[in-house]
Amino acid sequence: MPTNVSPEFDKQRQVYEDAEDLAQRIVELEKLLSLAPRHKGAERMVGDYRKKLAQLKAKMEKQREQERARKGARAAEEGVVRKEGAGQVCLIGVTNSGRSTLINAVTNAELDVGDYPFTTPLPTPAMLTLEDINIQLVEIPGLFEGSHESGIGRQALSVARNTDCIALIIDLSQDIETQMSIILGELDSARIRLNREKTAVRTERVGLGGHMIYGAQNFQGDIEEVKEYLKARKISNVIVRFQKPATFQQLVDAMDASVAYVRALIIATKGDAPGSEKRFEELEEKYGKRFEIIPVSAEKGENLDGMTWALYDHLDILRVYTKIPGKKREDKPIVLPEGSIVEDAAAKVHKELFVERFRAAVIYREKDKIKRRQVGLNYPLEDGDVLQLLHR
Repeated sequence: MPTNVSPEFDKQRQVYEDAEDLAQRIVELEKLLSLAPRHKGAERMVGDYRKKLAQLKAKMEKQREQERARKGARAAEEGVVRKEGAGQVCLIGVTNSGRSTLINAVTNAELDVGDYPFTTPLPTPAMLTLEDINIQLVEIPGLFEGSHESGIGRQALSVARNTDCIALIIDLSQDIETQMSIILGELDSARIRLNREKTAVRTERVGLGGHMIYGAQNFQGDIEEVKEYLKARKISNVIVRFQKPATFQQLVDAMDASVAYVRALIIATKGDAPGSEKRFEELEEKYGKRFEIIPVSAEKGENLDGMTWALYDHLDILRVYTKIPGKKREDKPIVLPEGSIVEDAAAKVHKELFVERFRAAVIYREKDKIKRRQVGLNYPLEDGDVLQLLHR
């Protein structure tokens, strides 16, 4: 070798060269690069290893895509739960984490509760009533290591991929890290990303131009690895924009249309169990920055109302009540996505010609100093607004 290397590097190089499994070769090569010398004489060697790493990752991703394509058709047909209500929340946890007990406590459902695995064999829906709307809760069968590859797991996770929100159910009477490792690992393997920025990396195919990379300073790694990865995958004429700090995995996700980005929170159950306080503190310390964490006790009925409103907040929806002049507002609200404007509500009420006939709208908002105000089509709506549409 034309450059001086440490004994640790030489030893790790042999480990890498002896590795036969593709995934293991990637792991060992990443370790090798972390031990590589930093002086100028080693630049070519390091560059060659980085190129090889990109090629191995490209090969791994191609194998995964082929495997996903093989399983995808079957998974798409299994375990379909039709969405109902104002939004859908999937409850996901390991075996015996308290999912059935929790759903029974806040709905009229009578799901089987048992201290044995697979008490819930299929995704099971129930309806939660929150004031004047319904939220669909879906219990997902208990996850285990490798469940994304099993029939039950694929069936369950196909529902979770398309849900509006995922509630991670963590049992405070069991080891926290084991549960989170299994849940996050299985969701990640199913290409479900929780509370992740979809817009961190943006890719765009173009007619000509080769590889154009913008915002390279936001890539958390060597930008040459990105170039080699695109080349190894034979992806040409593409613009890659790193709009926010992003990892290599986020680049791979951005180029995979099958990756699902889902809002999520943690529901910490069995808050009355011995040692639950200490485990809750551990949960907050390790995962509090990424997830909102709601402690509950279904057995004692503690904080179930707080959990219900937390689920509502994570659905990113708002309720708007319509009103006819001279009459009381309607009892049932229109449910709209957060960020909606008057025009969106009007389109739901008057599906045809509402723009041509629209004169103005009146908003009644109790929490504002000005309780009543006349607004136009582009006025932003808030949860609980009462809307009166005025037409010509």
